[in-house]
Amino acid sequence: MRKILQTFAAQYKTVLITGGTGFLGKNLVPLLEDVGVDVTATGSEYDLTKWDATQALFNLKKYDLIIHAAAFQGAGDFTLRYPADQFFKNNLIHTHTMEAWKRYQPQARLVGIGSTCSYPGNLPVLREEDYFTGPLHPSVETYGLTKCVMQQGIKAYAKQYGLQGTTVAFATLFGPNDEFDITRSHVVSALVQKFCDAERDSADQVEIWGDGSQTRELIYIDDQIAGLLMTCGHDGELINIGSGVETSISHLAETIKSLTGFKGRLFYNTDRFVGVRRKVLDISRAKEKYGWTIDNKMHTLEEALRKTIDWYRENEQ
Repeated sequence: MRKILQTFAAQYKTVLITGGTGFLGKNLVPLLEDVGVDVTATGSEYDLTKWDATQALFNLKKYDLIIHAAAFQGAGDFTLRYPADQFFKNNLIHTHTMEAWKRYQPQARLVGIGSTCSYPGNLPVLREEDYFTGPLHPSVETYGLTKCVMQQGIKAYAKQYGLQGTTVAFATLFGPNDEFDITRSHVVSALVQKFCDAERDSADQVEIWGDGSQTRELIYIDDQIAGLLMTCGHDGELINIGSGVETSISHLAETIKSLTGFKGRLFYNTDRFVGVRRKVLDISRAKEKYGWTIDNKMHTLEEALRKTIDWYRENEQ
C-alpha cells in the first residue's frame, strides 16, 4: 500500500473528496495525509443539493483531483423506502458537482464512485460494457439510475468541454469506520454488529436475512482504496474494482460466528429483504491495465473480518 500511496502522491498534490466524512473518507484521508497530500474532505457542511454551497466548495482552492463520493444512500431496504428522496437529492448532487467541476475546476481530474446497482439486475457477472444497458434490479433501481446519471455526466462533460474523468464501480465495502447502525448498514457490518452483540449478551440466536444462499462480492476497505488509487488515471468511461470473488451469506455468517465466538444458532428469516440474489464484478480490465490484485496484496476474508470485528468491539460496542 505504501508504494501505491507514494505513486499517487507524486501525481496528485491537492485532492477534494466530496462525501469525504463518510466510510470511504474516514479511511482514505489519513492515508493520503500521511504521504503529504493536501486533502479537503467534506460532508454535510457543504450541502451539494444546493448550488450556492456547491459553488463555495469548488472555490476553496485549486485541486488536482476530485473524488466524488457524495450521495444520499443507505443499505437494506433503504432504497425501497426512500426512492423519491434518492432520485431528487442524488440527481441534484451529481449535476451540481459536474457543473461546478466545469466552471471552477476544469484542470482537475474527476473520479466518480459508481455502484454495482447501476448494472442490469439480471446479470450475475458484471462487465463494464454492460453498464447502463438494461433494466436495473427493482430493489435498487432508483439509486442505481442516479449513479448512471453521474457516470453519463462525467462522460458528457469530458466530451463537450475536454475535461478528464472516469467512474470506478466498487464492490460491497466493509471495515473500520463502517456504518454499524442496523437500520443503515450493509451486510457485513450488520452481521458483525449482530454477532458481537449476541456473543456479549449470551443470546440464543442471530437472525440472518434470507435463506443464506444469496451471494455478495465483498472487499475490505483498505483493498478498495488501493484499487481506487491505482486506477484514478483510467482513460476510459468506467472501470470495475472489486475482489472478483462471490461469498454466500451463509458462509459469511458462519465465518463471523466463528471469529466472534458466538455459540448460539443461526435463524435464516426468508421473509426479510434480500435484494439481488447474485452479482460479482468482472475485474479483468483492472488486472490487465493496472495489475490490480496482482501487484497488491489483498486481505483474505478472515483477516479482513477479524480486523473489522476488533474495530467494532473497541469503538462501537
